[in-house]
Amino acid sequence: MNDYFYGWYYRCQGREGTVAVIPAVHLSSGKGSCSVQVITPKESLYREFPLSQFRLNRTKGIIQIGDNLFSRKGIRMSMEASRIEDLGDSRHRTGASKTDRNKVSVRGILHFGEFAVPKYDIMGPFICIPGMQCRHSVYSMKHTVKGWLSLDQEKIVFQRGLGYMEGDSGTSFPDKYIWTQHFIPGGSIMIAAASIPLAGMHFTGCVGFLYGNKKEYRFATYLGASVKRMGENELLIRQGRYRLHVKFPKSGGNILHAPDKGKMIRKVREDVACQAEYTLTYSKRTLLHVTTDRAAAEYATR
Repeated sequence: MNDYFYGWYYRCQGREGTVAVIPAVHLSSGKGSCSVQVITPKESLYREFPLSQFRLNRTKGIIQIGDNLFSRKGIRMSMEASRIEDLGDSRHRTGASKTDRNKVSVRGILHFGEFAVPKYDIMGPFICIPGMQCRHSVYSMKHTVKGWLSLDQEKIVFQRGLGYMEGDSGTSFPDKYIWTQHFIPGGSIMIAAASIPLAGMHFTGCVGFLYGNKKEYRFATYLGASVKRMGENELLIRQGRYRLHVKFPKSGGNILHAPDKGKMIRKVREDVACQAEYTLTYSKRTLLHVTTDRAAAEYATR
């Protein structure tokens, strides 16, 4: 495959803050590189590395990019990164002081507890369809996080933190999609909907889960779910008598580099700690109603 990407997404949330870390490898027209992105409520950081500094141990599930390690057991980070908003045209930027201000030192060690693994692949039977633009994976619906991460002088400490891990692979992110994840009492929720090209046509599909008290409830197109409303501030999904309604009062977030035909050239926005309201009903009975200011959300359209 000439154009290809694979990104792993780690979200860590604690009392002192929230951070998302995204290691990735990307190939386009025979040329490749790898990268690490770090997103906080305040800013987004990005560092690209030569492909020669990428290592993947599939057996042990360990990813290495430069001096940074990522696995199911935790993360170790040691790198200098640039603020994404400062990565545009640099022809008018001169002087070492400007460059120094754009650089952020990222250091830290995070330890993960046991992963809550989905019962089966989140893509279901769609995993068998060849040529899909993007395939989604969920590695952990919820786990514990302990450790620290420093961004220059700011240090985020996780003592009884919560973590979530997923991944995406393929050639490009969908033209239009919405994604959200949030830790609820005793569990976690994730739902994503997207416009999906397949065999010369497009359809709007969704995948997601509600995990609580060691039980998993799944929502997916292949289980009969349909997307009724999908926009920057709202997502409504119906599956049988279930209705899952998510509202985002405000839109925003920080810039995130996303893949487009294997190249990390598309810019979307993700908020790792935003306001959201989740409501799950069955017939007329409310099963879940949660409001928060610590949800993660990402919405993009061409």
